[in-house]
Amino acid sequence: MKKIIALLTVFAMMFVFASCNNDNNKPEEAQTTAANVEQQETMPSENNGEAATNNGELPSNVENPGETASELVSLAADPSQWTDEQIIEFYKAAAAKSHPTAKHAQTMTLEDLVIGEGGGVGGFFIDKVALPAINGVLKKNSTSFDGITGGHQDLVVTDAKALKAYKQGNYTVIEMTMKDQTDGKHGHNMSGTVGHAITVLGDVSVAVAEFPQFDIDTDNADIKIHYNNATVKVKINQNGIIEKGTWEYVASVDIKNLDISGLMVKKASADIGYNIVLGGGF
Repeated sequence: MKKIIALLTVFAMMFVFASCNNDNNKPEEAQTTAANVEQQETMPSENNGEAATNNGELPSNVENPGETASELVSLAADPSQWTDEQIIEFYKAAAAKSHPTAKHAQTMTLEDLVIGEGGGVGGFFIDKVALPAINGVLKKNSTSFDGITGGHQDLVVTDAKALKAYKQGNYTVIEMTMKDQTDGKHGHNMSGTVGHAITVLGDVSVAVAEFPQFDIDTDNADIKIHYNNATVKVKINQNGIIEKGTWEYVASVDIKNLDISGLMVKKASADIGYNIVLGGGF
């Protein structure tokens, strides 16, 4: 029974990070970022760096540093012609402006589970004990939160594999595919290619702290979390507000040699689908 509890603790650790993902999204930081972006941002064209005129062409100097994302939506030329830098800056401005009032819902789904060495467990344990416990944790952490996810103030072009912007009626749509990210035991939840766009676990001590009843030794454990297939798709209105959006990735967790109260779990892994939606998703 103690081995079963230890293994359940391992998998609960894998999933509990969802409840911590957005705790450090601070609206005041986003508002400061918004002010900085609004003061600095102009929307140059891909070819000559000129600002938008009424005919959709961009004149050379922008004298108004107070342009916001909402103004850029109506002034900019065809977004499909924007450079990658313009797409990133436009998204950052919209995310910062939307952050104070945004309401998100997040869900987590177990996509794969592998229990290796550590207790000699089999199919019965996985089906009847582990899966119900894990799904209970996933359900608990499928909840709502305020603010735009991610460390978007630090987002840069090199975080992305692919970037795309286009018009859809009166809206501007931005799609981003992020580069994969792998973290060890220590990190920050809004750092890295995926952390900038969506947020990640950060330091595993956050998850360990959820289990004070166990003596969990992570110092000698090998823990890797791979964030794969991370995508962002948002729909931005003429006021520069993100009305709808979907942020998602798959977190693949690998744990080796984790000592839980004297019981060694030699190997365990799982794939967790993580999904955040705003305005019903897009």
